[in-house]
Amino acid sequence: MTEFSFSVEGLSPQLLAAYAASGMERGKYGAPAIQWAFDNNENAFSVARLDGQIVGISSYIKSSMKLGSTHGTGFQAVDSYVAPEVRGQGLFTQLAKTYATHLQNEAADLVWGFPNDNAAPAWFGKLGWTKFGQTPFLIKPLRAGYFLRKFHLFGDFPVSFGKDQGLQSINATGEWVDEVWDRFSAPIGCTTIRDQSFLNHRLFDCPQRSDYRVVANENSTDGALVATREAQKHGGKIAYLMEAFGGASLRGVLTSEMARLRGNGTELALAWAYPWSPNYKDLRRCGFVPLPERLRPISIWFGAMAISSRATSAMDPSNWYLSYLDSDTV
Repeated sequence: MTEFSFSVEGLSPQLLAAYAASGMERGKYGAPAIQWAFDNNENAFSVARLDGQIVGISSYIKSSMKLGSTHGTGFQAVDSYVAPEVRGQGLFTQLAKTYATHLQNEAADLVWGFPNDNAAPAWFGKLGWTKFGQTPFLIKPLRAGYFLRKFHLFGDFPVSFGKDQGLQSINATGEWVDEVWDRFSAPIGCTTIRDQSFLNHRLFDCPQRSDYRVVANENSTDGALVATREAQKHGGKIAYLMEAFGGASLRGVLTSEMARLRGNGTELALAWAYPWSPNYKDLRRCGFVPLPERLRPISIWFGAMAISSRATSAMDPSNWYLSYLDSDTV
C-alpha cells in the first residue's frame, strides 16, 4: 500500500520547484507571483509527499472578510495539483481535509472559492461545501467586430456610446477609498474587504501591475474607483472589469472608462456582479447585461463552507458581493 504523508507548510524552495514543475498557471509566473499571492498566510499550503517528494499541493489565500456587521478571516482555495502518477488515489480530497483540520486551529471563519468542472464534485460533495451556482457573469459589447467574426462576416463599428472624459490612471489608493468602500459596502452581507490595504496589494503591488488600469474620483463623499484589465482572449480583444464601486460619481467614471476601451479597439467587457450588488444598477445602465450560462466559454462554480458561527451570513448567496478582484487568475 502506498504511504503518503500530509502536512501544512509555508513557502519553501521545494514548494517553489514543485509549483514550477506542476504546470499550474501561477507556477509559470515564477517565485515573485507565488510569494505575492500568499505573503500574508505563513502556512498557505497543504502538501502531500511520497518518499520525500511533493506529489500534491492545495493552496489558500488569506483575506479579511466582511461578515454581516462584523469582520472575520476567510481562506480562498485557489490552486490544486496532484502528480499524474498518483492520481485516482484520493489525494485531492485528503489535501483539502488536511487544510480544513488546520483551519480549526487558526481562528478562521470561512473557506471559499471557485472550483472548475473537474474540482467541483469534490468540493461540493466529499468536502461539504455549499454550492451557490456559477459566478454571475455580465457582458457589455463595445464593438461589433467580435460578434461579426462569429458569423464569418467582416467589419467593425462601435455598438456602445458614451464620452471618454480622459481620466488619468492612479498609482495607489489613499485614505479616501476606505470611506468610499465603507459607505458602499454597508448593505453587503459577505465579501472580501476592499480597503486601501487590499486594493494597493491586489492592483498596484502585484507582479502584473502593468496589466491593470485604475481610475477614480478621489472624493471621500461621492467618489468611485474603476479598475480594468485588457487581454487578447476568447477570440478577441476583451476587457475585464476588475472592480467598480463608489458613490454618485460611479456611473460617470465607469461610462468614461468603457468609452476609452471602445476607442482603443476593445470589443467587449466582462464583469462579475449579482443583481443585489450595490453597483448592479450602475452596471446595467452602463450597458452590461447578464451572460446566459449556455453562452459562457467556461464554467466557474462558486461555493463556501462556514467554519465559525460568524460566517453564517456567508452561507446565503444573496449576501455575497463579488467582482473580478475575487478571481485569482485575472
